[in-house]
Amino acid sequence: MSNLQQILFGSGLLALSAVIHVVAVALSLPLFKWLAGLIPDDRHPLRRGIVFLLLTLGVILAAHTVQIWTWAAVFLLIADLSDFGTSFYFATVTYTTLGYGDIVLGEGSRIVATFCAITGLLTFGISTAFLIGVLSKVLPEKFGDH
Repeated sequence: MSNLQQILFGSGLLALSAVIHVVAVALSLPLFKWLAGLIPDDRHPLRRGIVFLLLTLGVILAAHTVQIWTWAAVFLLIADLSDFGTSFYFATVTYTTLGYGDIVLGEGSRIVATFCAITGLLTFGISTAFLIGVLSKVLPEKFGDH
């Protein structure tokens, strides 16, 4: 792919990943509201916080997993990687911005990989905001939101 094609393709994948993440978070909110009505917060606020923390982490983990699998499939298709395991490893290392550098893509796909890293930065930020938002509603006395 040319540089322009890589930029456009990477931008599209970044947008898709952001949509996946935001949709996962948005679709979980009604579940959290429903669950909040079932779990009283006056008797065991810490238990309530732990339940919501685990559910929130589950949503976040699922969203990131879908995105990493998507990037892995893309790298398998566009890069000269030997198998899906290698592609998944590269996608995970790039998405988390760890970047070991033991696998380097060729000129025809390396710009796309930078968008994978940008996606990880963006969606980890969204995840952090979501986690803090849920916990501040579930445990307002701990976060000063009375």
